[in-house]
Amino acid sequence: MSDEPAPEIRYLVLGGAGFLGSYIVQALISRGDTHVAVFDLREPAQEDKIERVSYYTGDICNLDRLVDVLKETGANVVFHAVSPIHGLSDSIYQRVNVDGTKTLLEACRHPSLSGNVFKFVYTSSTGVTWRAQDIVGATEEQLPIPENGYDMYHHTKAVAEKMVLEADGDGMRTVVIRPGGMIGPRDPQLLHRLAAALAEKKHKVQIGNNTNLVDWVYAGNVADAHLAAADRLPSRKDLDANTTPHPVAGQVFIITNGTPMLQWDFSRLVWRALGASPADLDPKKATKIPRWLALFMATIAESWCKLNGGHTELTKFNVIYSTTTQWYNIDKARHALGYQPRVSLEEAAAMSAKWWKERGEKEHKARQASRRKLL
Repeated sequence: MSDEPAPEIRYLVLGGAGFLGSYIVQALISRGDTHVAVFDLREPAQEDKIERVSYYTGDICNLDRLVDVLKETGANVVFHAVSPIHGLSDSIYQRVNVDGTKTLLEACRHPSLSGNVFKFVYTSSTGVTWRAQDIVGATEEQLPIPENGYDMYHHTKAVAEKMVLEADGDGMRTVVIRPGGMIGPRDPQLLHRLAAALAEKKHKVQIGNNTNLVDWVYAGNVADAHLAAADRLPSRKDLDANTTPHPVAGQVFIITNGTPMLQWDFSRLVWRALGASPADLDPKKATKIPRWLALFMATIAESWCKLNGGHTELTKFNVIYSTTTQWYNIDKARHALGYQPRVSLEEAAAMSAKWWKERGEKEHKARQASRRKLL
């Protein structure tokens, strides 16, 4: 075993300008880490940049660029939080989630880096095991990954997850974090959908009977789990000693807030934070559409959009997702990572709504206007 001092820890967060990635970066800086870099397709807005963080841009499928950034930053701990949003083409998910992850793993083990990277944390999703089935308090070991995922997003995340786990060992130790549905300020997907539903009075319609418990999680809590996993992966000295087995390396951890809520109760929690009155959210006043009827309506809506090139939020996926039970046992993360959710869903909803009102809505409208100009 070498008596040389441990190498200085240097972090590279891929996807660090995105939703979850920015929370990981902030968590590292907040606890006092001094060598933190971000790699993303684009730099964040100037006001979103974090002091003492180095920002690099590039394509995750560009091996040479990745190797150059890994060399320049001297990163020995890599967080891979790159992930396209939902609703894009299958080819994008294949390229980013599969090809991108493969390229990144190759870059981390590039001969020119002399084995610099010895810790690798990958952000997956609880959705990699979901096939529209009810999940009731299941553990990681009780949820095998199906041969074909429910959709291309989750299928490609599962393929990437498998590659990361297979890369564990031989000088680099890896771990996979599977977060549930996330909420928090800077959320690019959930908040605008719920805010739009509220503005369009769609919150007065409930699909299903609201008996399905669902897990959600604050993005900052997920970031905490990433840091805990990285901290508990073997050190360089332990790697050299080849100490196995290890309770974190080569493992998968489900991360939620540990407080499942009825699906429509969660939506009403966010709508209340966005300003809806209790009377306006009274479940007794909601128009309830049975699941079977909603699926029929979604089939018609999707067929119409396919023929006419339109868009609908009433999809079969959304109907099934919002009426299926999905909650998980997170004891493995509690015990092995010391994970404890520090921010409640109520607090997360309040913070998210505040951000949406102050900034999020305006930014979303600006993005929509920019896309319309391009079209």
